[in-house]
Amino acid sequence: MTAEQWYRSIGTKESVFSAKNPERFKKATAEILCNILHLDTAQQKEELQQFCDLMQKDVNIRPEDLGSANQEQLHSNIEEAVQVVKEELDSDPVRMMEFMRMLNRFIMVDKCKEEDYCIFDKVRELLFGS
Repeated sequence: MTAEQWYRSIGTKESVFSAKNPERFKKATAEILCNILHLDTAQQKEELQQFCDLMQKDVNIRPEDLGSANQEQLHSNIEEAVQVVKEELDSDPVRMMEFMRMLNRFIMVDKCKEEDYCIFDKVRELLFGS
């Protein structure tokens, strides 16, 4: 499944990501992903760029609204976005694991930087922690 196919499946009945509020879920997902992706060094840069363009248009997010150079703000944004993902997936462990699997796929496409896995671990901790 391509990134675009995965994204477009959000909110459909047959998707594991059949969120209660697909737009809210998509915006939270965009926030997490755009703090992880490094388009300048990605092996499959074209696919990731198309995906980020799609997210920005679809949920009406300006590029400057995604990510943050400020680590404190980044931490807060990730926490809020993960809480939305958790709520939209009804805290279902299977669905949250599928979300983590897709997130890991993006990291792999993006050449697995150490800081990417730090964010991945933070997302995992927030999703599956208390």
